[in-house]
Amino acid sequence: MLELASGIWRVIENAPVIAAVTHKDADGDTLGSALALALALEPLGKSVPVLSAPPVPKAWAFLPGIERVNRDPVTPGVPVFLFDSGEAERAGQFLPLIAQAETVVNIDHHVTNTRFGTINLVCTDAASTGELVYELLKTWKIPISAQAAGCLYATILSDTGGFRHDNTSGRALQAAAELVRLGANPVALARGLFKSRPASFLRMQGHILQSLHFEFEDRLVWGVITLADLKKSGAAAEQADSAIDQLNTLRDQELAILFKEAAPALTKVSIRSRDQIDSAALAATFGGGGHHRAAGAELALPLKEAQSRVLAEARRRMGELRWTRAS
Repeated sequence: MLELASGIWRVIENAPVIAAVTHKDADGDTLGSALALALALEPLGKSVPVLSAPPVPKAWAFLPGIERVNRDPVTPGVPVFLFDSGEAERAGQFLPLIAQAETVVNIDHHVTNTRFGTINLVCTDAASTGELVYELLKTWKIPISAQAAGCLYATILSDTGGFRHDNTSGRALQAAAELVRLGANPVALARGLFKSRPASFLRMQGHILQSLHFEFEDRLVWGVITLADLKKSGAAAEQADSAIDQLNTLRDQELAILFKEAAPALTKVSIRSRDQIDSAALAATFGGGGHHRAAGAELALPLKEAQSRVLAEARRRMGELRWTRAS
C-alpha cells in the first residue's frame, strides 16, 4: 500500500485535472469512492470531475456531493481513476477516456480484477473499494471532510450489506467508526440506503417472490424479473440490482441467482453464495466476475436462454457439492 500510495500521489501531484470514473450501473461503492476522492482533493486545488455512465441510479441520491456527478466536462488525456471495476470495460461510455489516458489508476477489491491500469491498487480482502480510498487519504495525510467521510462510510455500509456479509472485517468496522468520528452520519446514511425505497420496489419484489424456484432441498433458489414485471410494478430497471439480497436469506441456502431481463436479448445475472460455491467462478464462466460470495454477469441472450445456460452450470456445481457431501 505504501509504495503504491506514493506512486498514485505522484500522479495527483503532477496533474491539475483528474477524472474520477465509476463503473456503469453504479452502486454505492463506486460512487462513494469517486465522490470521496473528489471532495478530498478539490480543497487542495485539484479539479476532479466525477463521471458515471448514465443513468445514475436514484437510489444513491442521498450520497454527499452526488449533484457533482457528470456535472463537469473532461478533456481526453487527463489521468483517470476508475473505482470498483474488475475490468476497464465496466466504465461503459467512458471507456474511450480510459483508452486515451496516459495514466489509469485502477482501485478495486474484486478477485476477478484484470489489472488493466497503469497503477493497480487491488486488495481483495478489503470490504469495499472505499476502504482503500480511505487508507490512501490517511497515508497522504489529507484532511477528510464530513462529506467525504459520509461517502466513504456509505461504501462500507453498502458493500457489507449493513455489516451483515462475510466481508465485514475488523478493519472495515474500525474504518467505519473512524469515519463516524470524522463526521459521517450513520443514521442518515442507513436510512438513505435501507429505508428510502419507493413503493414500486416492494411491488417489484412481489413479482420476484412469485417467480421463485427451489432446488436441491432448498439450497439453490432462483428467481426472475422481466421487463413486463418492471412495467407492472412501476419500478426502474436499476431497482432490480439490489433485489438479490432478499433471495439470500434462507437458512440452509448455498446458492441464490436472480435473472433480470434488461432487454429482449440481454440478461443480467446476480449471484450470491455461502460456503461451498464460488460466485465469482460461476459468473466468470459467462464472462462476468465479482467476489467469492457475490458476483454477476451480463449475457447477450434472451432471458429464457440465459436462464437455461446459467442454471445448467449452477446445477452441475450443486450436484458436485451434493456428491461431495454424500461421500
